[in-house]
Amino acid sequence: MKLFSTLTSLLVLSVLFFSCNSEPVTLSDHDWKVTDLAGSAATDDKLATLTLVFEEDQAIGGFAGCNDFRGAATFNREQIKFSTLYADNASCEDINLEKRYLSNLESSTSYTYSAGKLVLYDEGGNIVVEMEKNE
Repeated sequence: MKLFSTLTSLLVLSVLFFSCNSEPVTLSDHDWKVTDLAGSAATDDKLATLTLVFEEDQAIGGFAGCNDFRGAATFNREQIKFSTLYADNASCEDINLEKRYLSNLESSTSYTYSAGKLVLYDEGGNIVVEMEKNE
């Protein structure tokens, strides 16, 4: 009977722990636009043109400032890993912004998602990209 009581207590604690955690992962249910990009002094209007779309089978894509990009991403409730991201070769005045955005995505190792905000962090826990749902 003591074993049953202990198992029941563990189950209740597990449910409480996971229910207090952040929202369920729904990254692929939305298109995302950048609101802040570490290492960039771009205006809010320029940042809002940078997008990220999680597609089926771990594929991702979006717009990086000059070009569309594509690649892959794997993620769970806390960790995220982007493949090498590939963009078209067209050059423009925002090419440095594009390079920074793609580099920051590739350096992401974890994230938080809450209230429609997606925040990506590097290995050191530094915020590298902040995004919100693209309405």
